[in-house]
Amino acid sequence: MSRPSPIRRNLSIVWNYVVRRHKTPFLASCKLTYHCNLRCAQCPFYELGGETPTYAEVIAMLEKLYQRGSRIVMFEGGEPMLWRDGPRTIQDVVAEAKRKFIAVGMTTNGTLPLSAETDVLWVSLDGLAQTHNRLRNAEIFDRVIENIKRSTHPRILAHITINAVNFAEVPDLIRYLRGVVKGITVQFYYPYHARDELFLDFERRERLLDEILALKKAGYPVLNSSVALEKLKRNQWRCVDWLIDNANPDGTMSQGCYLRGRDDIDCARCGFSPHTEISLAFQGNPWAIQAGMRIFFGSK
Repeated sequence: MSRPSPIRRNLSIVWNYVVRRHKTPFLASCKLTYHCNLRCAQCPFYELGGETPTYAEVIAMLEKLYQRGSRIVMFEGGEPMLWRDGPRTIQDVVAEAKRKFIAVGMTTNGTLPLSAETDVLWVSLDGLAQTHNRLRNAEIFDRVIENIKRSTHPRILAHITINAVNFAEVPDLIRYLRGVVKGITVQFYYPYHARDELFLDFERRERLLDEILALKKAGYPVLNSSVALEKLKRNQWRCVDWLIDNANPDGTMSQGCYLRGRDDIDCARCGFSPHTEISLAFQGNPWAIQAGMRIFFGSK
């Protein structure tokens, strides 16, 4: 199977969601493993353990996600770079996914060489050196930045999850990352299992988003759309959660909110900017559509 041209890709999206009005998912979160080489304060997944799927099981997961409707797949973990099955590595999984999906992405902690040939590769960064290392429970910041600089991957983005510990230095982190990565996306920490100590209240969230919007306007490479950042201030957006599909290492899947089957859902505390962006795009907002094109396809 060869990837469709941009024209065919866009026509198929319009046909499926505008003309036929199918409520099929479009973007899939695919967790390849819960295993990780870090123990991050904000992550609930490394604690889950469990078996890692074989290559055949992963390929079956990808086929099922495709048949359910998804056309973009994001590999996550745990740490997806750790996945392997005998001689098969993450490179084999990515190569197979690129034969099927119009865009393939991955989120990694950046501690391993950034060689996965995805269309877009997010490296999670939670602050400048001291704060990042504190939240990740390991002295890794310098290694992560060095891995980014050494990588030949054409589209490395930084992904910042904002919480009550790191929020004050997020503007400085955005300034630091200009020229280090191709772009930056932000989202807000969700209090998994009622872990409220990292949850950032909406008063401080709003003030910070005003700073981020000013940096975006000044030319810093924040790829979230301005409209999504505005809506996130007080979660004033209508979620179209059925656009998202979720696959877990054991092969189970659920359509809808990223939290479904993973934690209690509290929409009032949502900070998942990808849901904001894709919902606004589906509702026809041109700035959200443009942001998605820039993030996944490098479109101007």
